[in-house]
Amino acid sequence: MHPPQAESLRSQALLAFELPMAPQRIDELPPPLPGVAAIRVQAPAGRFLLLSSEEPLGLAFEATLYDLLAEAHFPAPRPRRSAGGSLIAMLKRDPGPNRSGPAAAACYAWPPGELLDPSEATRPQMLELGRLLARLHQLGETHPASVADPADGPALAARLPPGVEAETLRAVLGAGLLSLPLGAVHGAPDPAHALFIGDRCSALLPSGRACAAPLVLDVAEALCAWALPLSRPLPALRGFLSGYQALRRLAPEECEALFPALRFAAARAGARRLWLGEPGALSPLQAADILGEAEVRSAAG
Repeated sequence: MHPPQAESLRSQALLAFELPMAPQRIDELPPPLPGVAAIRVQAPAGRFLLLSSEEPLGLAFEATLYDLLAEAHFPAPRPRRSAGGSLIAMLKRDPGPNRSGPAAAACYAWPPGELLDPSEATRPQMLELGRLLARLHQLGETHPASVADPADGPALAARLPPGVEAETLRAVLGAGLLSLPLGAVHGAPDPAHALFIGDRCSALLPSGRACAAPLVLDVAEALCAWALPLSRPLPALRGFLSGYQALRRLAPEECEALFPALRFAAARAGARRLWLGEPGALSPLQAADILGEAEVRSAAG
């Protein structure tokens, strides 16, 4: 059962994008961040990804990025315009002591393709993913706006509950990353956002976490999701980095920072598990440490 506030925002979002108030089916997706909700809607017109957020600027940044990607024939869904003609729809929140300002929603047609388990990913698929993320970073260079990372270290650390696991994660999140090349990033290039038809990635779905951040952190987020969960992560890691660097070479300072960025991404993944109440909060960080800096730097070249 959803609280009245969430039900109100969902109803407003469906209405704003001219979707049925009672769709054929609604699938709840894992929330990308605190304050962000994601659902998949099945309607007579097709399937749609509906994102709502307490931070309208972040959704607007992502929608304009995806509009740019679609214009460049990148395999990404173009944002569906609202009834008012804009890329996002503003929503009214009920007044409350912890609420200020409006919320917003964005909508995308759900493209064809199937989700892929990392354990079943082939080398051609990892090469493809790497190339696509590199191309996204290249295209994102022309994005006219800049929005701060909503999942930066201090913001996530502040949301963690007390406990030993949280303290371990805070130590990594609090260290942050050095100054590195920034750009428009996907935010979560993981198995939940990549659709495949055979070896071809048919679409990279919006994450609700796009922002302006170090590009190498986006690479690390992908490696954390696709390589670290595997019993033998190196082949996937090397395949992804080979594909990425075929289009965009990592700068020397990015190669140096890749392992710290991987640990940072692993700590973010652990923090998300904690606030979602999932087990294994330290597993990604432990997997990164077992892999080791030498192997990561060698794979980066």
